[in-house]
This record gives sequence, structure tokens and C-alpha cells, in this order.
Amino acid sequence: MEGSVKVRMTSRSRFGGEEDVLLFTGHGTVEKTEYGWHVCYTVKNTEGAGDELTSDLKIKKDTRRVVMVNGGERGYGMLLDLAVPTVTEIREGGRTLALNVVTKEVQVDLTGAKEGSLTLGYMLLTGMQPLSALRVTVQLKKEESVK
Repeated sequence: MEGSVKVRMTSRSRFGGEEDVLLFTGHGTVEKTEYGWHVCYTVKNTEGAGDELTSDLKIKKDTRRVVMVNGGERGYGMLLDLAVPTVTEIREGGRTLALNVVTKEVQVDLTGAKEGSLTLGYMLLTGMQPLSALRVTVQLKKEESVK
């Protein structure tokens, strides 16, 4: 799968025994690269205030490592690696929050001509204390060209 796509994203976060599910829809692009895949998309929350999220993912095919940048130029980056925990820093309001990231799941299915999907499961921790467990599912559908 390559080119322009429609995106449907479901984000499930679990914190303190409570689960929060957010649904997003939008558009993006999928590009096959020498290392695997480059997926960029912008989606809006389908409920509430319509919060917008921009993500840029570089997915390494052989190791299933994912470099994720959320929020564009002013956002934050995160490395999802099934082999080792990583650290990400989120800057906001003059403060920096360092979070440990433990990746639990990386599923990539982008070989179909018209549809594909990504599933990313990871935990965010402050030190060794769990902050949130997240599971993000992204469904991609090739956009038909209008002639």
C-alpha cells in the first residue's frame, strides 16, 4: 500500500483501572522505503472538542521498531522498541517530563493494495511507576483517485 489514505484511529488508554477510548478520523500518506514504511497522518477526535493529532511514523520492517513524532514541529518524539525500554521527553509550559516507554506490541500490515493497519501497544512510566498503558490501532484505506 502506498499513497494517500483515509485514516481511522482508535486510542485506548488505561490508567488507575479506568479505560479511556478515543476515536479519530482523517487523512494521511503511506510510503514504502528501504527500511520499511513511512506513515504520516492528521486525524481529528470524532467526539467532543475535535482535538487534532498529527503523527509521523517511521517503521523499520526487520525489527518492527517505530520512531513516532506526534504533534508536528512542536510535538514530541518516541521510540517504540520491542527489545528494550526507551525514554521520551515531553516539553510543555517550560517543564520537561521524562517518561520510560515499554513497548508491548507492534503489528504492521501494510502489504495490501487497498487496506492496511498498524497496532502499537506500550506503557508509559515515570521511573518504575506505571502512568498509562496505551494501545493505538490505525486502520488505513487507500483513497481512490478522482479523475
